[in-house]
Amino acid sequence: MKRKTTAIGLLLAAVFWAGSVWVGPRAERSDAVEQELLYYPSGKFLKNAVVGYAQAAAAVAWLQTVQYYGKHKRGDRVFDMMYHLCDIVTDLDPKFTEPYTFGSFVLFTDAGKPEEGFRLLQKAREKNPDSWEAFFESGFAYYVFAQDYPRAAGYFRKAAELPGAPEYTARFAAYVAQRAGELETSLVLWQELARRTDNPAMRKWAEEKIEEIQAKMAASGHGSGS
Repeated sequence: MKRKTTAIGLLLAAVFWAGSVWVGPRAERSDAVEQELLYYPSGKFLKNAVVGYAQAAAAVAWLQTVQYYGKHKRGDRVFDMMYHLCDIVTDLDPKFTEPYTFGSFVLFTDAGKPEEGFRLLQKAREKNPDSWEAFFESGFAYYVFAQDYPRAAGYFRKAAELPGAPEYTARFAAYVAQRAGELETSLVLWQELARRTDNPAMRKWAEEKIEEIQAKMAASGHGSGS
């Protein structure tokens, strides 16, 4: 398996180089971000180049995406490539859920690009119309990042109707509809995220938001059970 992954990595490296040559003549640019973009051709281009190995290529490309995030998180904290990289990975493997979820969170938080975050979640729904997770994550994002409570409730309801949806999706649909905009509702949503995520960065975001909301509730004299 390791040998296969290494081979795919070498193949992707060659394809990235070929892609950069392919797009390079179209852009004489000095901007650092745009120069970086030259080494990441479109996912559709890559999928054609790695035919038969798209899922393995997606895994390697996702590793590159995580490394990109870590590098910029420690450095300039500019994430202009994040949507493009997640778009590549999900073109290669549209059923791979983490790039949609983690990628959108980066776009909402560190990158400050909510429109790209919502676009990535829209792609998740379009590519996975039977996935309760895609609709649940969309409900969460529209509630906490856009404060669009009717749309959030609608996505939670849709998630609850899909095959395999856990019982709590129906509870969230009802809870959000009844208590839209309340701090207690946001607290419950972030607590649920902290409980179910395996991603350390997302857990950290959730824990920070939980502390922030609890501080607001304490300052306003609210209790989590009020």
